[in-house]
Amino acid sequence: MRKGLIGVLLWLGLLAGCNGEPTYHGVSFITYNYTPWNLESVQLRDASGNTAGSGAIPAGGGEGRVACCYTLSGTNFTVTWSGGDAALMRKHMFDGKYEDVIFKKETALQFSPAKVPEGEGSLILELHIYPDEHMELALSRKLLGQVRIPIVDTLRWLYENHRDQLAGYKNIHELADVLPKVAKQGWVQYRIEDAEDMRAYMYLYFTVASNFDKDAQLAAILKDPNRTPGAFGRAVASLSKEKLAQLKASGSPPGDKNV
Repeated sequence: MRKGLIGVLLWLGLLAGCNGEPTYHGVSFITYNYTPWNLESVQLRDASGNTAGSGAIPAGGGEGRVACCYTLSGTNFTVTWSGGDAALMRKHMFDGKYEDVIFKKETALQFSPAKVPEGEGSLILELHIYPDEHMELALSRKLLGQVRIPIVDTLRWLYENHRDQLAGYKNIHELADVLPKVAKQGWVQYRIEDAEDMRAYMYLYFTVASNFDKDAQLAAILKDPNRTPGAFGRAVASLSKEKLAQLKASGSPPGDKNV
């Protein structure tokens, strides 16, 4: 009976250790990168020295990049991570200065014992790295649909639907170098993370005026402490052609790359 119970707990991916702290057996590991940096490597280490890792995660990326299989325990973890600005990384790839543009950081974080989600899929330990570089861990059995800030989806939407209005951007790769930096700005200043809000924010920044948030009407919506998800997106969708033309005429050129 006892062996059967242990087997069930192992299958679930969670078994309490001798000191009562959780142990996660055979988990997959995924990193969601909401920073503007391309990450070369991410390693999660528990207090016992056990590790899980992933690498080559572009800005805003993560979904689909899973590494398996790891055993981690406890509630105290350290993340060792490295990366840099994508444009600078490409520029110095072969000139001997590549390491000069790469940062290497360590971040400590805690993960309280969490209930293992029900289901039959593999247990996934998610690491979410936010634009301000704070980190959160979560357990899931879902690979898709776990992105908390839709940077990549917004990038694709903007390029597919407004490509002709993106002055100064030759291709989606140039856009991908800048949009995550704008996403950081929008998240830090206004907590823009809803998909509808982010599309509206990027549409205004890249096609109307880079300083659109200086407009009193839009600033009031963005700064409203009671703003609900999607409210900014709906407000932008209702702007008249005259209002958009006014913003464009009085604002700074759209798509400023010096974010």
